Parts: sequence; structure tokens; C-alpha cells
Amino acid sequence: MKALIFTILLILTYRIGIAQSTASIRYLDSLKHQLYTCKEDTSRILIMVVLCNVYRTSKPDSALFYGEKALNMAQSINFPKGLVQAIGLVGRVYQDIGSLPKALKMQFRAIQIAEENKLLYEEADLYTYLGSMYAVLKNYPKTLNYYKKSKQIYELYQAKEEIAFIDMNIGSAFENLNQLDSSLYYLQKAYKEMNGAKGLIHVYWYRGMGRLQHKLGNDKLALQYLHQGIQVARENNNLRVLAFELNDISSIYKKQNLIDSSIFYAKLALKEAEKISFKQHILIASSQLAELYEPIDSKQAVAFYKIAAATRESLFDLGNIHMITQEEENQKEIENQKEIYQNKLKQYALIGGLGTLLLIALFLYRNSQKEKKAKNLLQEKNKEIQNTLTQLKSTQAQLIQSEKLASLGELTAGIAHEIQNPLNFVNNFSELSVDLVKEINEEMKNEVLDKDYVSELMADLSSNQEKINHHGKRASNIVKGMLEHSRTSTGVKELTDINKLADEYLRLSYHGLRAKDSSFNADFKTNFDENLPKIEVIPQDMGRVLLNLINNAFYAVNQRKQLSESYTPSVFISTQHIDNQIIIKVKDNGIGMSEATKAKVFQPFFTTKPTGQGTGLGLSLAYDIVVKGHGGTLQVESTEGSGSEFIITLPFKTNVS
Repeated sequence: MKALIFTILLILTYRIGIAQSTASIRYLDSLKHQLYTCKEDTSRILIMVVLCNVYRTSKPDSALFYGEKALNMAQSINFPKGLVQAIGLVGRVYQDIGSLPKALKMQFRAIQIAEENKLLYEEADLYTYLGSMYAVLKNYPKTLNYYKKSKQIYELYQAKEEIAFIDMNIGSAFENLNQLDSSLYYLQKAYKEMNGAKGLIHVYWYRGMGRLQHKLGNDKLALQYLHQGIQVARENNNLRVLAFELNDISSIYKKQNLIDSSIFYAKLALKEAEKISFKQHILIASSQLAELYEPIDSKQAVAFYKIAAATRESLFDLGNIHMITQEEENQKEIENQKEIYQNKLKQYALIGGLGTLLLIALFLYRNSQKEKKAKNLLQEKNKEIQNTLTQLKSTQAQLIQSEKLASLGELTAGIAHEIQNPLNFVNNFSELSVDLVKEINEEMKNEVLDKDYVSELMADLSSNQEKINHHGKRASNIVKGMLEHSRTSTGVKELTDINKLADEYLRLSYHGLRAKDSSFNADFKTNFDENLPKIEVIPQDMGRVLLNLINNAFYAVNQRKQLSESYTPSVFISTQHIDNQIIIKVKDNGIGMSEATKAKVFQPFFTTKPTGQGTGLGLSLAYDIVVKGHGGTLQVESTEGSGSEFIITLPFKTNVS
């Protein structure tokens, strides 16, 4: 029986309308068999709820039969979860067949029961149903409001399928509001969340994308999407969506003045909508046919106008609108009463709090003499604490300065190594040039001057001067760049090339460590995103962060190298642009960290290095710069004995609608 309940709950994860390829005869027979063999009432109710949802898109009478039976049984045994699900789905069936006031009343009732019983997940489903109902009433701001409420709850549960469904519906709502950029954003987002071509693409998604492409002027693409949607709807016997998409195709052909094609698809839409009494699309199809026949066959036009008028009256007559308004007012009154009740609770809590404060005040008054003595003692203790705090702040400042000086020393060593290379070239070519000048002078002393030889020497001399100039400029540029990076941070963010910054500090860190320990050696690689945009950061501060992380990585691989001669130390830096974020990763295959170390690694003064080799402030300062200074995140992933990876995530502002 536990296995059966688990199966049912698994099925119910698709209850908000995920495309039901399982809605086949075999699936229905299996559900009915479980219903008749199951002995537990709660399980029977949940099975009938699933049957109601499956039949809703193809046989509304059967859907109502199972839904109302589940509703009555849940009410009789006081099973709130089954009752809320049954009321919500029966309300959706009544919405489809045109009983909008009754549907609205049922959804509000279900929400009230869900709130009373703290059924938060079911409450999210009900907000989804209300959003779709207000879409029928063309009140799209309310539609979006309910969809967003629903999405907030689904995100708490990390319900990926439901979030994708809501994003798809939000995209359709924006399409109806003619906010096409927002519509495209949410439909594409939903497609990714459904895992694209490899996932289960919802039948409604094809309809939403088809309508959007039509409004964007891409009728050919729109028809492709709608025909794909028709195929999926037929495979799943979803007559409701089938009517939607047939009407949409008819509308496109009408605008293209392909009257015969438009009539053909409108008649198909009317036929499918009438099968399930789907009044919303009976109205759309009959109105479309009346307009199409008016210039060519007045008799046919009148017949379809009558169908449209009767359907419109049943959906939107004054009585219905009044009842809908009344239900909304009733719901507002319920909300007002809740607010009044909450305010009373707050008042009672305030009165209780004031009473408690009064008792405390009386107690303090009675013990005022003791408090005076305690106060004197406290003042003395405070003085001691202030003195201790002053000493701690002084010590902390010294440690921070020590950390900065240590970083500066490593940076200086790296700079020196970088400059040494071009200076060696300058010195070498200068010596060669001096020798060339001597040879020229000696040749000039000869009575017979070998002009070709002199020209060759002059050409070599000129070439040497060019190389001296080139490498001199190279050294100058290094000095200039390092001066820019080493100047005191102004706290002003600048557009910065993160790839270039990371590459510079990688090389400076490596050469700095090599300058301190000539035996140190490690392999380092980069994988930079070539399309990485420049972002606004404080370059001096971000350079300190990178230098600290890279130094730690080299330290970790060097520690492991001392334990194993066959080990090859390696440090890897990568950058990546994902959505609205820049991600920088510093990875090593060093000694790694234990879980206990990872939990403390960003705490001030925590260090695993031997005494005198680290203050324990480097990672703490790096964390503050990234998180507090740049609004990003700094995380660590590590396995003891296998290496560590520090991940910097920086926000990147874009102009996405």
C-alpha cells in the first residue's frame, strides 16, 4: 500500500498541467483498477483527483464525476489535502465549461481551506488556477499577480517542472499585454527549464511561442510551432489545447486573407471545443466563422453569430459578471477580516508586552540599590574591556599591515622577475652594439674601405638599437602597469578586463614565489572566456583577492609536492560569463581541506600555515572585498588530499527586459 501511495504522489507532481503522455487508455485502465482495488479512502481520493485531471482536457463529464466524488469523500472523512485538490480541479472543469462564478467561488474556498491547514504547495496550485481564470476574463495584471505568487511558493520547494510551467504562463500573459520582449524572455526561460529538445516540452508552450512569433511578424515560424502543438495535443488527447491552436491558425490565415484555410481551421476548432463544452473557444471559433462567412454566405454567418451570442451570454452576461464581482468582494472581505484579526493579535501582544515591561520596571525599581553597585562594577569592567579592545584593534591593524606587506613582498618579487627579462635583452644588445661600433671604427681606419661590410655592421647596429628600444618600452609598460595596480585603492569601480587582471596576477604570484624559493616549480594553466565582458570592479582590491587565492593555491601544491616526488603540481584559473554573472575559478590539485577546515576558512585569523608564515587574514579580507565590496560570492569546494577550488561570482548588470 505504501508503494501505491508513493506512485500516486509521484503522479500528482504533474497536476498543474504538465503534458500528459501517460493519458492513454492503458494508463486510465490502470488508474481505474487501482481505484477499485484500493481499500484506503485517502488513496482512493487521490486516485480520483488524478482521474479528474486526466479527463479534464478530453471528457469534462467524466472529470466532474470523479472530481465531485473525490470532493464529497474527502469532506466526509475530513481529509483536507484531498479536499483542496478536488475543489481546485473541479473548479477548473467548471471554468472550462463556462461556469466562471462557480469556478471562482470554488478556488477561493479551496485557498481558505489550504491556508487553514497550512497546505502551502496546494495553495500554489490554486494560485495557478486563479491566474488562468483571470486570463479568460482578460484581466492580465491579476493573472500575472497570481502566477508570481504561485512561483514564489514553487521556488521554496525547488519544483522545477512547476516553475517551468509558471514561466511559460507568465510569457503568455505578457504576450497578451503586447510586452513581447518580456514574453520571449519567459518562454525561452521555460524552454531551458524543460531541458529543451531533450525534455518534455509542454503542449501549451508551442501555442504560446506560436502566438508570440505571429505578433513578431514571423507567420511561417508561428505556424510551425502551432502545428507541432497540434500534434502533441492529439497524441495526448488534449482537446482543450487543440481548440486553442486550431483557432490561432485560423486567425493567422484570416490575416493572410486565406479565407478557405481560415474557415477550415475555425470549423475544426469549433468541433473540438464543442466535444468538451469548452465555451471560451466555442465563442472564439463561432465569432471567427461568423466574420469569415459574412461577405460570402449571410445564412451561414447568421447561424454562427447565434452560436457566438448564446455562448457569450452564458460566459459574460451581467448576472455572471455580477456574481464574479460578488465573489471577489467576498474574498476581499475575508482578507479584511483576516487583517483585522491579525491586528487584534498584534494589539494583544503589545498589551501583553507592555504588562511584562511594567513588571520588569517594578522589579528593577525594587533592586535599584543593587543595580547602582553593579553599575559601578560594570563601569570598571567596561574600562578594562575598552583597554583590551583597544589593544586588540592595534594588534589586528598590525596583523593586517603584516598581511599586506607579505603580499607586497611577493608581488614585488614577481614584478622584479617580469622586468628582469626585457632588461637582460637591453643589456645584451647594448654590449653587442658597443662591439659593432668598435668594429666599424677599426674598419674606418683601413685605407681601402669595405663598404659592404660597413653597411652590414651598420644594419646590425640599427637592428640592435630597435631591439633595445622595443625591450625598453616593454619594461616601461610593465612598470607603468604595476604602478597602476599598486597605487592605493580609491574605492572607485572601473571597467576592468578580468581575464587580463587574472593573467597578470597569476604570473606575478608564480614568479614571486620562485624568487623566494628557487626550487619551487609548478604547472599553471588558464581557460579564459574570450567573450568575457568588462565589468565594474575596484581593480586594486580585486587584484589583491586574486593574488591571495593564487598564492594559496601554489602553497597547497608545494606542500603536497614535498610529500610525493611523483606528484605533478598544477594550478588552473578559468573565467566564464553565465547569465548575469562573471565566474572566476582558482583550482589546484594540492593537499585539499577537511570539512572542519572548510567551515572556518573565511574566519579572521584562522590559518593552517605554520606560525610566522600566515596571519589568517588573507581569505577573510578576500571574502569581504568580494561579498561586501562587490556584492558577489566567494565559495570553496575541496576534498582532503585531492585539491581545492575557490569560486568567485561577481554580478554583471545587463539590459534584459
